[in-house]
Amino acid sequence: MFFPHYKFNINKMNFDLSDTQKTILEKTRAFALKEIAPFAAQWDREEHIPRQQIQKYADAGFFGITIPEKYGGKGRSTLDAILIIEEVSRHCGISGRLIVDHNFGAVMTILNFGTEEQRRRVLPAVCKGQMLMSIGMTEPEAGSALTDLTSSAREEKDHYVLNGKKHWITGAGEREYTLVYARFGQIPGPKGIGAILVDMDMPGFNYAGRIPSLGVRGVQEGILEFQEMKVPKENLVVPPGSAFGNLMSAYNGQRVGASAVALGIARGAFDFAKQYADNRNQFGKKITDFQTIQFKLADMAIELDAAKLLIYRAASHAKQGITNRYESSVAKVYASEMALRVASEAIQLCGAQGYSRKLPLERMFRDVRCFTLAGGSAEMQRLGIASSILGRSLPQYSKS
Repeated sequence: MFFPHYKFNINKMNFDLSDTQKTILEKTRAFALKEIAPFAAQWDREEHIPRQQIQKYADAGFFGITIPEKYGGKGRSTLDAILIIEEVSRHCGISGRLIVDHNFGAVMTILNFGTEEQRRRVLPAVCKGQMLMSIGMTEPEAGSALTDLTSSAREEKDHYVLNGKKHWITGAGEREYTLVYARFGQIPGPKGIGAILVDMDMPGFNYAGRIPSLGVRGVQEGILEFQEMKVPKENLVVPPGSAFGNLMSAYNGQRVGASAVALGIARGAFDFAKQYADNRNQFGKKITDFQTIQFKLADMAIELDAAKLLIYRAASHAKQGITNRYESSVAKVYASEMALRVASEAIQLCGAQGYSRKLPLERMFRDVRCFTLAGGSAEMQRLGIASSILGRSLPQYSKS
Protein backbone atom coordinates (compact mmCIF):
# COMPACT_ATOMS: atom_id res chain seq x y z
CA MET A 1 0.00 0.00 0.00
CA PHE A 2 1.59 3.26 -1.15
CA PHE A 3 -0.86 5.89 0.06
CA PRO A 4 -2.35 5.45 3.55
CA HIS A 5 -5.76 6.70 2.41
CA TYR A 6 -6.02 4.41 -0.61
CA LYS A 7 -6.95 0.74 -0.26
CA PHE A 8 -5.79 -1.15 -3.30
CA ASN A 9 -7.70 -4.37 -3.98
CA ILE A 10 -6.08 -6.47 -6.70
CA ASN A 11 -9.24 -8.57 -6.95
CA LYS A 12 -11.10 -5.58 -8.34
CA MET A 13 -8.63 -5.00 -11.14
CA ASN A 14 -10.08 -7.62 -13.49
CA PHE A 15 -11.65 -5.73 -16.37
CA ASP A 16 -12.71 -8.69 -18.49
CA LEU A 17 -16.06 -7.65 -19.94
CA SER A 18 -19.16 -9.58 -19.04
CA ASP A 19 -21.39 -10.98 -21.78
CA THR A 20 -23.83 -8.14 -21.13
CA GLN A 21 -21.07 -5.54 -21.47
CA LYS A 22 -19.87 -7.14 -24.69
CA THR A 23 -23.40 -6.89 -26.06
CA ILE A 24 -23.62 -3.22 -24.99
CA LEU A 25 -20.33 -2.54 -26.74
CA GLU A 26 -21.37 -4.32 -29.94
CA LYS A 27 -24.66 -2.43 -30.10
CA THR A 28 -22.92 0.86 -29.40
CA ARG A 29 -20.34 0.18 -32.12
CA ALA A 30 -23.03 -0.65 -34.67
CA PHE A 31 -24.98 2.49 -33.73
CA ALA A 32 -21.88 4.69 -33.93
CA LEU A 33 -20.84 3.37 -37.34
CA LYS A 34 -24.31 4.01 -38.76
CA GLU A 35 -25.56 7.10 -36.94
CA ILE A 36 -22.42 9.00 -35.92
CA ALA A 37 -19.26 8.30 -37.95
CA PRO A 38 -20.67 9.48 -41.33
CA PHE A 39 -21.65 12.86 -39.89
CA ALA A 40 -18.89 13.74 -37.41
CA ALA A 41 -16.92 15.91 -39.85
CA GLN A 42 -20.09 17.75 -40.86
CA TRP A 43 -21.01 18.58 -37.26
CA ASP A 44 -17.48 19.87 -36.69
CA ARG A 45 -17.57 21.93 -39.88
CA GLU A 46 -21.00 23.42 -39.16
CA GLU A 47 -20.13 23.79 -35.45
CA HIS A 48 -23.49 22.36 -34.52
CA ILE A 49 -25.04 18.99 -33.74
CA PRO A 50 -28.79 18.88 -34.47
CA ARG A 51 -31.25 18.33 -31.64
CA GLN A 52 -32.77 15.39 -33.51
CA GLN A 53 -29.36 13.73 -33.43
CA ILE A 54 -29.08 14.29 -29.68
CA GLN A 55 -32.52 12.73 -29.33
CA LYS A 56 -31.18 9.58 -31.00
CA TYR A 57 -28.65 9.23 -28.18
CA ALA A 58 -31.40 9.45 -25.58
CA ASP A 59 -33.53 6.96 -27.52
CA ALA A 60 -30.56 4.58 -27.70
CA GLY A 61 -30.32 4.64 -23.90
CA PHE A 62 -27.08 6.64 -23.77
CA PHE A 63 -28.46 9.22 -21.31
CA GLY A 64 -28.89 8.33 -17.65
CA ILE A 65 -27.03 5.04 -17.99
CA THR A 66 -26.26 4.90 -14.27
CA ILE A 67 -29.51 6.54 -13.16
CA PRO A 68 -31.86 4.10 -11.35
CA GLU A 69 -34.73 2.78 -13.45
CA LYS A 70 -37.32 4.41 -11.18
CA TYR A 71 -36.03 7.79 -12.39
CA GLY A 72 -36.02 6.80 -16.06
CA GLY A 73 -32.43 5.56 -16.33
CA LYS A 74 -30.89 2.20 -17.12
CA GLY A 75 -29.55 1.43 -13.65
CA ARG A 76 -26.23 0.22 -15.00
CA SER A 77 -22.67 0.66 -13.68
CA THR A 78 -20.34 3.60 -14.20
CA LEU A 79 -18.02 1.28 -16.14
CA ASP A 80 -20.88 0.46 -18.52
CA ALA A 81 -21.32 4.19 -19.14
CA ILE A 82 -17.59 4.61 -19.74
CA LEU A 83 -17.59 1.78 -22.30
CA ILE A 84 -20.33 3.52 -24.29
CA ILE A 85 -18.65 6.94 -24.07
CA GLU A 86 -15.29 5.56 -25.15
CA GLU A 87 -16.75 3.71 -28.14
CA VAL A 88 -18.83 6.68 -29.34
CA SER A 89 -15.84 9.01 -28.97
CA ARG A 90 -13.72 6.86 -31.29
CA HIS A 91 -15.92 8.27 -34.04
CA CYS A 92 -16.98 11.66 -32.66
CA GLY A 93 -15.72 13.53 -29.61
CA ILE A 94 -18.67 15.92 -29.80
CA SER A 95 -21.11 13.07 -29.29
CA GLY A 96 -19.03 11.55 -26.51
CA ARG A 97 -19.03 14.80 -24.61
CA LEU A 98 -22.80 15.14 -24.92
CA ILE A 99 -23.24 11.70 -23.42
CA VAL A 100 -20.88 12.57 -20.54
CA ASP A 101 -22.93 15.66 -19.71
CA HIS A 102 -26.11 13.62 -19.40
CA ASN A 103 -24.65 10.91 -17.20
CA PHE A 104 -22.35 12.72 -14.78
CA GLY A 105 -21.82 16.20 -13.30
CA ALA A 106 -25.14 17.95 -12.81
CA VAL A 107 -27.14 14.74 -13.24
CA MET A 108 -25.18 12.96 -10.51
CA THR A 109 -25.46 15.97 -8.23
CA ILE A 110 -29.25 15.88 -8.43
CA LEU A 111 -29.35 12.09 -8.00
CA ASN A 112 -27.09 12.03 -4.94
CA PHE A 113 -27.79 15.35 -3.23
CA GLY A 114 -31.08 16.66 -4.60
CA THR A 115 -34.55 16.18 -3.14
CA GLU A 116 -36.83 13.32 -4.12
CA GLU A 117 -39.12 15.80 -5.85
CA GLN A 118 -36.20 17.14 -7.91
CA ARG A 119 -35.15 13.61 -8.91
CA ARG A 120 -38.63 12.73 -10.11
CA ARG A 121 -39.15 16.05 -11.86
CA VAL A 122 -35.79 16.37 -13.61
CA LEU A 123 -34.09 13.02 -14.16
CA PRO A 124 -36.73 11.24 -16.28
CA ALA A 125 -36.94 14.24 -18.62
CA VAL A 126 -33.14 14.27 -19.00
CA CYS A 127 -32.97 10.51 -19.62
CA LYS A 128 -35.61 10.84 -22.36
CA GLY A 129 -33.79 13.74 -24.01
CA GLN A 130 -36.74 16.05 -23.40
CA MET A 131 -34.62 18.39 -21.29
CA LEU A 132 -30.87 18.85 -21.72
CA MET A 133 -28.60 19.92 -18.88
CA SER A 134 -25.55 22.13 -18.36
CA ILE A 135 -23.48 22.85 -15.29
CA GLY A 136 -22.68 26.49 -14.47
CA MET A 137 -19.43 26.75 -12.55
CA THR A 138 -16.79 28.85 -14.33
CA GLU A 139 -16.73 32.65 -14.14
CA PRO A 140 -14.41 35.27 -15.67
CA GLU A 141 -12.36 35.40 -12.43
CA ALA A 142 -13.22 31.98 -11.01
CA GLY A 143 -12.13 29.04 -13.10
CA SER A 144 -9.55 26.91 -11.33
CA ALA A 145 -10.09 29.12 -8.26
CA LEU A 146 -13.74 28.12 -8.05
CA THR A 147 -14.10 29.16 -4.41
CA ASP A 148 -13.63 32.76 -5.59
CA LEU A 149 -16.89 32.76 -7.57
CA THR A 150 -19.06 35.85 -7.19
CA SER A 151 -22.43 34.83 -8.69
CA SER A 152 -24.84 35.40 -5.82
CA ALA A 153 -28.13 33.97 -4.62
CA ARG A 154 -30.12 36.23 -2.30
CA GLU A 155 -32.90 34.68 -0.23
CA GLU A 156 -36.31 36.36 -0.41
CA LYS A 157 -39.53 34.79 0.89
CA ASP A 158 -40.24 31.71 -1.28
CA HIS A 159 -37.43 32.21 -3.78
CA TYR A 160 -33.78 33.13 -4.35
CA VAL A 161 -32.68 36.05 -6.49
CA LEU A 162 -29.75 35.05 -8.70
CA ASN A 163 -27.24 37.52 -10.14
CA GLY A 164 -23.95 36.91 -11.94
CA LYS A 165 -22.16 35.81 -15.07
CA LYS A 166 -20.86 32.39 -16.11
CA HIS A 167 -18.27 31.72 -18.84
CA TRP A 168 -17.37 28.55 -20.75
CA ILE A 169 -20.73 26.91 -20.07
CA THR A 170 -21.06 23.82 -22.22
CA GLY A 171 -24.37 23.86 -24.07
CA ALA A 172 -25.05 27.50 -23.15
CA GLY A 173 -28.18 28.78 -24.86
CA GLU A 174 -29.09 25.31 -26.10
CA ARG A 175 -29.99 23.38 -22.94
CA GLU A 176 -33.10 23.80 -20.86
CA TYR A 177 -31.55 23.25 -17.42
CA THR A 178 -28.41 24.69 -15.85
CA LEU A 179 -27.18 23.71 -12.40
CA VAL A 180 -25.66 26.99 -11.22
CA TYR A 181 -22.99 27.19 -8.53
CA ALA A 182 -23.51 30.43 -6.61
CA ARG A 183 -22.59 32.19 -3.40
CA PHE A 184 -25.39 32.33 -0.87
CA GLY A 185 -25.81 35.06 1.75
CA GLN A 186 -22.43 36.71 1.08
CA ILE A 187 -20.70 33.90 3.01
CA PRO A 188 -17.02 33.90 1.96
CA GLY A 189 -15.03 30.87 0.81
CA PRO A 190 -16.31 27.38 0.05
CA LYS A 191 -18.89 27.38 2.88
CA GLY A 192 -20.95 29.99 1.03
CA ILE A 193 -21.25 27.99 -2.19
CA GLY A 194 -24.31 25.96 -3.09
CA ALA A 195 -26.04 24.80 -6.28
CA ILE A 196 -29.43 25.82 -7.62
CA LEU A 197 -31.27 24.61 -10.71
CA VAL A 198 -32.44 27.18 -13.24
CA ASP A 199 -34.15 26.83 -16.58
CA MET A 200 -33.72 29.01 -19.62
CA ASP A 201 -37.35 30.20 -19.64
CA MET A 202 -37.06 31.96 -16.29
CA PRO A 203 -37.13 35.78 -16.48
CA GLY A 204 -33.64 37.16 -15.92
CA PHE A 205 -31.91 34.31 -17.77
CA ASN A 206 -29.77 35.66 -20.61
CA TYR A 207 -27.63 33.81 -23.14
CA ALA A 208 -24.86 36.34 -23.83
CA GLY A 209 -23.12 34.70 -26.78
CA ARG A 210 -20.88 31.91 -27.92
CA ILE A 211 -17.16 31.52 -27.25
CA PRO A 212 -15.53 30.18 -30.46
CA SER A 213 -13.23 27.28 -29.67
CA LEU A 214 -10.41 25.27 -31.22
CA GLY A 215 -12.15 21.90 -31.03
CA VAL A 216 -15.27 20.02 -29.92
CA ARG A 217 -17.04 22.68 -31.95
CA GLY A 218 -20.39 20.97 -32.25
CA VAL A 219 -21.03 21.48 -28.52
CA GLN A 220 -21.57 25.16 -27.92
CA GLU A 221 -19.49 26.93 -25.26
CA GLY A 222 -20.95 30.22 -24.17
CA ILE A 223 -21.74 32.92 -21.63
CA LEU A 224 -24.77 33.02 -19.35
CA GLU A 225 -25.95 36.03 -17.38
CA PHE A 226 -28.43 36.10 -14.52
CA GLN A 227 -30.06 39.43 -13.71
CA GLU A 228 -32.36 39.57 -10.66
CA MET A 229 -33.54 36.11 -11.64
CA LYS A 230 -36.15 34.67 -9.28
CA VAL A 231 -35.62 30.94 -8.69
CA PRO A 232 -38.09 28.98 -6.52
CA LYS A 233 -36.65 27.64 -3.28
CA GLU A 234 -37.61 24.10 -4.29
CA ASN A 235 -34.91 24.37 -6.98
CA LEU A 236 -32.13 24.52 -4.39
CA VAL A 237 -30.24 21.26 -5.01
CA VAL A 238 -27.28 21.61 -2.65
CA PRO A 239 -27.49 24.23 0.13
CA PRO A 240 -24.43 26.18 1.28
CA GLY A 241 -22.55 25.20 4.40
CA SER A 242 -20.39 22.11 4.25
CA ALA A 243 -21.76 21.20 0.82
CA PHE A 244 -18.83 22.27 -1.38
CA GLY A 245 -17.16 18.89 -0.97
CA ASN A 246 -20.39 17.20 -2.12
CA LEU A 247 -20.56 19.42 -5.18
CA MET A 248 -17.01 18.62 -6.17
CA SER A 249 -17.31 14.90 -5.45
CA ALA A 250 -20.26 14.69 -7.84
CA TYR A 251 -18.06 16.36 -10.45
CA ASN A 252 -15.40 13.64 -10.21
CA GLY A 253 -17.50 11.40 -12.44
CA GLN A 254 -17.52 14.16 -15.05
CA ARG A 255 -13.72 14.00 -15.06
CA VAL A 256 -13.71 10.25 -15.60
CA GLY A 257 -16.23 10.71 -18.40
CA ALA A 258 -14.05 13.37 -20.01
CA SER A 259 -11.09 11.00 -19.70
CA ALA A 260 -13.07 8.35 -21.59
CA VAL A 261 -13.81 10.84 -24.38
CA ALA A 262 -10.10 11.65 -24.68
CA LEU A 263 -9.27 7.93 -24.70
CA GLY A 264 -11.89 7.22 -27.35
CA ILE A 265 -10.68 9.99 -29.65
CA ALA A 266 -7.08 8.83 -29.23
CA ARG A 267 -8.08 5.24 -29.97
CA GLY A 268 -9.87 6.41 -33.12
CA ALA A 269 -6.78 8.34 -34.22
CA PHE A 270 -4.56 5.34 -33.54
CA ASP A 271 -6.80 2.94 -35.47
CA PHE A 272 -6.97 5.28 -38.46
CA ALA A 273 -3.23 5.95 -38.53
CA LYS A 274 -2.37 2.25 -38.13
CA GLN A 275 -4.55 1.28 -41.08
CA TYR A 276 -3.29 4.18 -43.18
CA ALA A 277 0.36 3.36 -42.48
CA ASP A 278 -0.13 -0.35 -43.12
CA ASN A 279 -1.49 0.45 -46.58
CA ARG A 280 1.14 3.03 -47.53
CA ASN A 281 4.28 2.05 -49.46
CA GLN A 282 7.54 3.97 -49.50
CA PHE A 283 10.99 2.85 -50.67
CA GLY A 284 9.45 -0.30 -52.09
CA LYS A 285 7.68 -1.66 -48.99
CA LYS A 286 5.01 -0.89 -46.42
CA ILE A 287 6.07 1.82 -44.03
CA THR A 288 4.96 -0.46 -41.16
CA ASP A 289 7.88 -2.71 -42.15
CA PHE A 290 10.23 -0.01 -40.84
CA GLN A 291 11.23 -0.38 -37.21
CA THR A 292 10.76 3.33 -36.53
CA ILE A 293 7.08 3.06 -37.44
CA GLN A 294 6.70 -0.16 -35.45
CA PHE A 295 8.13 1.54 -32.36
CA LYS A 296 5.72 4.48 -32.78
CA LEU A 297 2.75 2.14 -32.96
CA ALA A 298 3.97 0.17 -29.94
CA ASP A 299 4.45 3.31 -27.85
CA MET A 300 0.99 4.57 -28.80
CA ALA A 301 -0.58 1.23 -27.86
CA ILE A 302 1.20 1.23 -24.49
CA GLU A 303 -0.12 4.69 -23.67
CA LEU A 304 -3.67 3.80 -24.73
CA ASP A 305 -3.66 0.69 -22.57
CA ALA A 306 -2.27 2.55 -19.55
CA ALA A 307 -4.95 5.24 -19.83
CA LYS A 308 -7.69 2.64 -20.22
CA LEU A 309 -6.63 0.84 -17.04
CA LEU A 310 -6.59 4.07 -15.03
CA ILE A 311 -10.03 5.09 -16.31
CA TYR A 312 -11.55 1.66 -15.78
CA ARG A 313 -10.11 1.56 -12.25
CA ALA A 314 -11.79 4.84 -11.37
CA ALA A 315 -15.07 3.78 -12.99
CA SER A 316 -15.14 0.33 -11.38
CA HIS A 317 -14.74 1.81 -7.88
CA ALA A 318 -17.57 4.35 -8.33
CA LYS A 319 -20.42 4.40 -5.85
CA GLN A 320 -23.73 5.76 -7.15
CA GLY A 321 -21.90 7.36 -10.05
CA ILE A 322 -19.44 9.21 -7.79
CA THR A 323 -15.82 8.28 -8.31
CA ASN A 324 -12.81 8.62 -6.02
CA ARG A 325 -11.15 12.02 -6.34
CA TYR A 326 -7.59 10.68 -6.45
CA GLU A 327 -8.40 8.02 -9.04
CA SER A 328 -10.44 10.46 -11.13
CA SER A 329 -7.66 13.04 -11.18
CA VAL A 330 -4.96 10.50 -12.04
CA ALA A 331 -7.07 9.18 -14.92
CA LYS A 332 -7.90 12.70 -16.13
CA VAL A 333 -4.30 13.92 -16.18
CA TYR A 334 -2.85 10.85 -17.84
CA ALA A 335 -5.63 10.26 -20.39
CA SER A 336 -5.86 13.89 -21.50
CA GLU A 337 -2.12 14.29 -21.98
CA MET A 338 -1.77 10.84 -23.53
CA ALA A 339 -4.52 11.58 -26.05
CA LEU A 340 -2.73 14.72 -27.21
CA ARG A 341 0.50 12.78 -27.74
CA VAL A 342 -1.20 9.90 -29.55
CA ALA A 343 -3.24 12.18 -31.83
CA SER A 344 -0.07 14.11 -32.70
CA GLU A 345 1.82 10.90 -33.49
CA ALA A 346 -1.11 9.71 -35.62
CA ILE A 347 -0.75 12.84 -37.75
CA GLN A 348 2.99 12.22 -37.99
CA LEU A 349 2.45 8.64 -39.16
CA CYS A 350 0.23 9.86 -41.99
CA GLY A 351 2.66 12.58 -43.07
CA ALA A 352 1.37 15.63 -44.94
CA GLN A 353 -1.99 13.95 -45.53
CA GLY A 354 -2.45 13.64 -41.79
CA TYR A 355 -2.07 17.39 -41.47
CA SER A 356 -4.67 18.04 -44.18
CA ARG A 357 -8.39 18.42 -43.65
CA LYS A 358 -9.00 15.47 -45.96
CA LEU A 359 -8.34 13.08 -43.08
CA PRO A 360 -10.12 13.13 -39.69
CA LEU A 361 -6.90 13.38 -37.69
CA GLU A 362 -6.67 17.17 -37.58
CA ARG A 363 -10.21 17.26 -36.16
CA MET A 364 -9.31 14.62 -33.58
CA PHE A 365 -6.17 16.55 -32.62
CA ARG A 366 -8.18 19.74 -32.11
CA ASP A 367 -10.80 17.91 -30.08
CA VAL A 368 -8.42 16.19 -27.64
CA ARG A 369 -6.70 19.49 -26.87
CA CYS A 370 -9.80 20.42 -24.92
CA PHE A 371 -9.37 17.83 -22.22
CA THR A 372 -6.24 19.06 -20.47
CA LEU A 373 -8.38 22.12 -19.65
CA ALA A 374 -12.08 21.21 -19.54
CA GLY A 375 -13.37 19.56 -16.39
CA GLY A 376 -10.46 20.85 -14.34
CA SER A 377 -7.05 21.67 -15.77
CA ALA A 378 -4.19 19.19 -15.62
CA GLU A 379 -2.41 21.52 -13.21
CA MET A 380 -5.35 21.59 -10.78
CA GLN A 381 -5.68 17.83 -10.99
CA ARG A 382 -2.02 17.49 -10.04
CA LEU A 383 -2.64 19.69 -7.01
CA GLY A 384 -5.51 17.42 -6.00
CA ILE A 385 -3.30 14.36 -6.43
CA ALA A 386 -0.58 15.98 -4.34
CA SER A 387 -3.16 16.84 -1.66
CA SER A 388 -4.18 13.17 -1.51
CA ILE A 389 -0.58 12.00 -1.35
CA LEU A 390 0.27 14.41 1.49
CA GLY A 391 -3.01 13.87 3.28
CA ARG A 392 -3.72 17.55 3.77
CA SER A 393 -5.13 20.61 2.07
CA LEU A 394 -2.73 22.71 0.02
CA PRO A 395 -2.83 26.51 -0.24
CA GLN A 396 -4.09 26.38 -3.83
CA TYR A 397 -6.42 23.41 -3.39
CA SER A 398 -9.37 23.17 -1.00
CA LYS A 399 -10.56 19.81 0.31
CA SER A 400 -13.66 21.44 1.76
